[in-house]
Amino acid sequence: MTALSADRPSTDPKDDLFGHAPFAKSLADSICRYPGGDGLVLALYGPWGSGKSTVLSYVGHYLDQLPEGERPAVVTFNPWWFSGQENLARAFLGQLQAVLPAKSEKFKTLGDLLGDFAEGIGGLIDLSGVTGGAAAKLGKLIGMATKRKPKDVPALKAEICRVLKEAGKRILVVIDDIDRLTPEETRQLFTVIKALADFPNVVYLLAFDREVAAQAIEQQGGLPGERYLEKIIQVPFELPPVDRVALRRALFERLDQVLGDTPEGLFDRSYWTNVFFDGIDPMIQVPRDVVRFTNTLSVTYPAVRGEVNPVDFIALEAIRVFLPDLYDVIRANPDRFSGHSRDDGYEGGRDAAQAFHQRWASEIPEPLRASTQALLERIFPKIGQMGYGPDWLIEWRRNLRACHPEVFPIYFRLTVPPGAVSRQEVTALLSLAGTPADFGNALVRAKSERRLDGLSKARALLERLMDHVEKDIPEANVPTVIQALFDVGDALIDPDDERGMFDFGNVSRAARPVYHLLKRLPSDRRAAVLASAIEAGRAVAVQARLLRLLDDEAKKAKDSNETTLLPAEEVTKLERVWLDRVRTLSGEDGFLDHPELPRLLATWKRWADGAEVRAWCDRVTTSDGGLLALLSKFLRHTKSQTMGDWAVRLRPRLDPRWLSDYIDTEATAERLRRLQQDGQVSDAMREAVTQYLKEHEMLESGKDPDGFTAFDD
Repeated sequence: MTALSADRPSTDPKDDLFGHAPFAKSLADSICRYPGGDGLVLALYGPWGSGKSTVLSYVGHYLDQLPEGERPAVVTFNPWWFSGQENLARAFLGQLQAVLPAKSEKFKTLGDLLGDFAEGIGGLIDLSGVTGGAAAKLGKLIGMATKRKPKDVPALKAEICRVLKEAGKRILVVIDDIDRLTPEETRQLFTVIKALADFPNVVYLLAFDREVAAQAIEQQGGLPGERYLEKIIQVPFELPPVDRVALRRALFERLDQVLGDTPEGLFDRSYWTNVFFDGIDPMIQVPRDVVRFTNTLSVTYPAVRGEVNPVDFIALEAIRVFLPDLYDVIRANPDRFSGHSRDDGYEGGRDAAQAFHQRWASEIPEPLRASTQALLERIFPKIGQMGYGPDWLIEWRRNLRACHPEVFPIYFRLTVPPGAVSRQEVTALLSLAGTPADFGNALVRAKSERRLDGLSKARALLERLMDHVEKDIPEANVPTVIQALFDVGDALIDPDDERGMFDFGNVSRAARPVYHLLKRLPSDRRAAVLASAIEAGRAVAVQARLLRLLDDEAKKAKDSNETTLLPAEEVTKLERVWLDRVRTLSGEDGFLDHPELPRLLATWKRWADGAEVRAWCDRVTTSDGGLLALLSKFLRHTKSQTMGDWAVRLRPRLDPRWLSDYIDTEATAERLRRLQQDGQVSDAMREAVTQYLKEHEMLESGKDPDGFTAFDD
């Protein structure tokens, strides 16, 4: 198939995509079989973009196949080339003068005759009232020409007719793109044709949209357009409507070329079928629609290939090409279209949303209104009648759907927003799932990359990983991914990734995929996989987070008889495995620097003997440096804001009671005072020491640091 391109008709019937060739063959035969020698005007009617130019090209092809003696001399005149010139009559006669003498020896004498005739008649035709204000200027030019050399116009025409009649060779004048002219130029052209249509052996073949031409004639002269055309056109032909099956076939073949290398798994044929017949198919009415649409996709899709759902992208680009105003509405209102349904929305909000969607729907042309609404309800489920909760977001993001708020901007910016995680990056991470070290190292490297909002790319990758745990990680790689997360998960902890008191943090983000990956393992393998990952891993905070979740699940199931991922006894065994791992790692220097140390100590105490944890703390606090390091891990900052103020203040907190299970808080206070007096407290530790002593004094005086007005001073 010949590649389609804008405004470039097919020229060879073997490339016919829309069934135009048989019609063109019949039309060519009709021209050749016309028995009379009088002038004849044929018209090929068809809407803009329906394939009129292609039919004309095919007619020329079939005529070229005829023997020389049967072949008419073809003169092609495209008035659009001369659009804006003052006199289309002279341009038209000039084209005949330039082409005909070269077509046959019998036309040699026509050159000078047509030139003289053009000089004599061009202005007269134009002055018939077609060009309005331009007539005065043309009159001056004609007056100058007449003074230079007066012409006997009737005699010239008679001589031209004699030459044409004696030549005995048919001339076919093909005029295309009439419907591209301005209304003024359209009337001027038909006036020229009307004046020159009676040359013997000359057949005109005009191609245009009848409705457009009729409106142009009515607009310029107030004449009834249809009746005016009937006086000029002797044999009208209506271009047969393109078969819908052929139109779709041409579209699909072109789409295959444009989207052929779409990543596997992104194209859902069932979804495409529904989206296409819901709303795209009614927009494609003529061959030029296929050309415009697929040419647009060939430019825009490569920029986002693999980062968008191809079906959604095709649909939104169809709206951009055929309904640009609606496209602008969607682009400017992401909150109205993307996201999930809010069933608990207040009544006023629902009414406002309904009114908004009714407004844009009312502005869609009526023939496309119902189908376009159905199309958008598929692309953006939020605006439909069915409710879609937040649980759909994971599936939508996994499939790169336009309805997901994070993916929506890519469709309109035609690029992945700066700092966002691309599909390519997620795919690259998933490709490492068979090797725990590589998988883990990729996440650790991502922690050092910052997005524009200050969050790490590791956070985003962990969130995107959740989209793929159910389907896109091979079952054989489930244990290796669990092992990787249980090894590097704690290295991904970053305070900057936690926004607000309700943020779960990267510990939770690393534990969640493990929980869901366990579901894919046979129940009799789960405990063994976890035990192995705990024994080999260093992410004791992530491990503890998951075990606490499994422990709570198992305890709740005792009363409800619900099925759990692991029975309570298996969870208890895994807690012992975790304790052994913590005991081992706690002997290393870096354990004291763990960002989740207070929570680890609490979990250690909960699952083991408290004296064991106390002994470890006594050991590490033997040195002053160890004491200060432990203390700093318990320092917290709370936010406060005075009513009417924009500023938010961070207030330090370090309540000695938080450490009472691990150290002697009274002795620690005395020790810290001595260190302060001796100047042994570094700047990095000063805030923690100061706050500890402050709250210790508050407790001694009977004031509760947790009280509502405790820090009003």
